[in-house]
Amino acid sequence: MKKKKPLGMRIGESVFCIGYLLFMLYKVFYFKEMPAEGMYYPYCLYMTLLLGGGDSFHLIPRIFINLKGEGEKDAFRLGLGNLVSSVTMTLFYVILPRVIALRHPEWQLPSWLTVILYVLCAARIALCLFPQNNWFSREGNAKWGILRNVPFVLMGILTVIYLLVVREVLMAVLVTLSFVCYMAVVLYAHKKPMMGMLMIPKTVCYIWLISLL
Repeated sequence: MKKKKPLGMRIGESVFCIGYLLFMLYKVFYFKEMPAEGMYYPYCLYMTLLLGGGDSFHLIPRIFINLKGEGEKDAFRLGLGNLVSSVTMTLFYVILPRVIALRHPEWQLPSWLTVILYVLCAARIALCLFPQNNWFSREGNAKWGILRNVPFVLMGILTVIYLLVVREVLMAVLVTLSFVCYMAVVLYAHKKPMMGMLMIPKTVCYIWLISLL
């Protein structure tokens, strides 16, 4: 049986998740009110909707579990939320380089990079949809957790390289740190559940990243 987290940790995690979702909601309205000239702010809006909206599918069930305890249907809700957020996060990394290209028109996004990102995105989403992932099981599938993240990590590496080329060093650092935290959870959280707490600094990286837009 899964050991229950201490009450203080559950409350703290819930407060952080609520704060994160409220911040994303604020940024959605912020980008919506920006001038519609060009595609920079619309893309920022779509990207933030994908990030915050996708994460809400697994964070809201997690908040309820922290506050009221885990029920029979919560494994399904969390699994569905993790599946949805995996897809939306993949799409996030298709839009982010385009946003950066609009921010730096002197550094056009190479067409070959766009094609590779689309291919990796399609591969990642396809892998996420295989039933072997065991999304709706508490145990999951560690091997498929690694497999489906191979194209995702490659997308992250290409994005970091492009960010360094256009001299968005802080963004490159934030994306790198987010992937390091995320992959540490993917690789080790099934053996050491406390590693799951690395999702908090990962989320902080995304808050900071969106704040820079």
